[in-house]
Amino acid sequence: MRRLLCFVMLGMLICCAVRCEPTEKHPAGTATVVADGEAPADLPNAREKAIADAMRNAIMKGLGTYIDSVTVGRNYTVVRDDILLKPSGFATCDQVLSSSTADGLYKVRIKATVSNRPLAERLKALGLTRQWRVGVLVSDSTVESAISQQLVSAGFSVIDENRRKRLEKDASAARAANGDGDSLRALGGEFDVDILVTGRAQADYVDQDDYGGVTLYRSRGRMDAKAYYTDTGELLTSTSASADGLDQTKSLSAEAGLNKVGARIGAIFAEDLLVAPADMMPFISVKIKGFKGIMAAKRLEDAMRDLPGVTQLKRRRYTNGVLELNLYIKSDYKEDLPALIENSAAGKRLGIKIENYTKTFMQARLTAD
Repeated sequence: MRRLLCFVMLGMLICCAVRCEPTEKHPAGTATVVADGEAPADLPNAREKAIADAMRNAIMKGLGTYIDSVTVGRNYTVVRDDILLKPSGFATCDQVLSSSTADGLYKVRIKATVSNRPLAERLKALGLTRQWRVGVLVSDSTVESAISQQLVSAGFSVIDENRRKRLEKDASAARAANGDGDSLRALGGEFDVDILVTGRAQADYVDQDDYGGVTLYRSRGRMDAKAYYTDTGELLTSTSASADGLDQTKSLSAEAGLNKVGARIGAIFAEDLLVAPADMMPFISVKIKGFKGIMAAKRLEDAMRDLPGVTQLKRRRYTNGVLELNLYIKSDYKEDLPALIENSAAGKRLGIKIENYTKTFMQARLTAD
């Protein structure tokens, strides 16, 4: 209740006037949202204060992409002072869609543009976004080093050389590099990696020229690269790059070209990781094995819908005794979900055992049916 009152009072703290003018074009890295705001109708600047309140709510929707309500609540003062009280730095009001006065309140609904990059950068600087741990598993050591340097310079944690070598030799590495979900989850758990960067690079000789009596060789480096969430096996981003390298031998020119390619790939991925959501998906992907029939799976589905915090449940598929679901649950309940499932009446009856649980993925098995 106290947290709710704080958020309501925040609208009264925003004293700056906010203009809302129609706009047509927005740069990349933005999101258009609709938000409501209100202010006491007897204030001389009620409209401006209501728009400012709506702007705060628009930014709150943007915050929800990167941090959940629990994190906002625990860091409310920081979020308020550094972000919510400075709406012009993170959002613009495009249009007032409607306005009305009722019950002593002036209310507005606006269309606003939230700038994802400035918002993500500020949250990262405040230490409120998820600190991604990245594994780089590519075919060339020069490219791997260049990508890693870019990611580290951007503030991300890259696994050390010893762990990278062990990761490279792991039996699941080749399958993970091709996007196999089970292999990505296995590697992520074993090596404590959130994001896996993979790809193959090559350098081809192009030509040579004489520069003041010195022969320089030109090689062109190329690479197709992908980055996967290890929790879910989902593709975060992919890109291709090429670059020419010049040097006094073919091998050195090839290395120069590959180094440039790695730097370009690393810079692109650093940008994409910056705005990657802290909650990769709005639901938890659930896989439960060991059913003897679809009716038992259906009974468990019905029981899970009644668990505390669950807002929605969707069946993805049921095949050969394996039930796969998308489970939407309030963030406050995510930490307790394994216990909620195992200790529920249906969970005890079916003997559900949670084998693997991350922020976005759960795997379980039935020991009785």
